[in-house]
Amino acid sequence: MSRYKIYETDFNRQISLLLPTFKRKTKIVNYLKSLIKPLVELYQTFQKFRSETLYKINHNGQVVYLQKVLNDRFDKTLRRIYISDGLFNNPTYVYPYEDQKDIFLNTQYIFNQTELEFKDVDFVVVLPSDITVSDEENIRMRSLINYYKLASKTYKITTENE
Repeated sequence: MSRYKIYETDFNRQISLLLPTFKRKTKIVNYLKSLIKPLVELYQTFQKFRSETLYKINHNGQVVYLQKVLNDRFDKTLRRIYISDGLFNNPTYVYPYEDQKDIFLNTQYIFNQTELEFKDVDFVVVLPSDITVSDEENIRMRSLINYYKLASKTYKITTENE
């Protein structure tokens, strides 16, 4: 995964390499391993942080990457979460009589509440119907989407059967 070998260190091997050959006894090596154990744990924490940071850097708010992040987090095996476009309506402007502008009302459409539900959102995150998202997971999903999406974009989370 990593092309940088500078971050790969085997501390146990370093102990063996840095000890003189006549002092490479089992007790001495085990003693030195116990001394560097906090360093090894700190190194493992650093490696975990580094891999998480590289993952965040390599993904952004594009639809493909956002779907990948959501599927990696919430649907690892089947990968059924997808993102669809939101619906936009063109506004009709009606001016007051005092403005003396022409009023042209072409064909007007009347929408019910369910048709207007997905209007004026930039994208819709669609979850499969068998995935149940608790309140805590919903908060995590929203924070994950908010981290990757552009600031000006709006979204809605829904399930497939809605």
